[in-house]
Amino acid sequence: MTSKRTVLLGSLVAAVVLLACGGRTWVEGAVHDAVLRNSTVSVSGNDAAGGVVAAALVGAAATVATATGGRVVRWVGAVATLLAGVLAVVLTVGVLVDPAGVVGEHAAETTGRTGSVDADGSVTVWVWLSLLGAVLLTAAGGLALAGIRRWVGLSSRYDAPTGEARSAREASDWDRLSQGQDPTVDGTTDPPR
Repeated sequence: MTSKRTVLLGSLVAAVVLLACGGRTWVEGAVHDAVLRNSTVSVSGNDAAGGVVAAALVGAAATVATATGGRVVRWVGAVATLLAGVLAVVLTVGVLVDPAGVVGEHAAETTGRTGSVDADGSVTVWVWLSLLGAVLLTAAGGLALAGIRRWVGLSSRYDAPTGEARSAREASDWDRLSQGQDPTVDGTTDPPR
């Protein structure tokens, strides 16, 4: 459960779910206001809790950094993934707790007012799916923290060559040109045809 592949896959699935849910309607309701005249209002996830999309992106990026980075980067990335998941859970639960408030604030904002107007609201299935994605992102961060000691970063073949390794290999024609040498003088290259 705490393997690098499982955590990375779980985090990316959670981010995709959160991003997909963000543009959908999270809350529907009716506004009881003299200006708006009992109109129906639909509020998307991006408007109801805009930070959820940001948390999804941060969580996904942090998990990729955790899977590919060195020891310190892995710890920072795992904690960032966990905190991004917790933020997404808190923001989503806030919408679940007070859907009427979300509708009232959105209706007031669309009319250019501050505060909220009197409204009724109910949540759609997209909020629950978003909560599932947020919990999955939080779990991925927790699993990363639990299994991080057994993880290793990328292999050394992805490291930049050191001075010794670079001098040990034969310089390419391009490198020799950069050093002011003419690679065609010593005959090591094929003549142009």
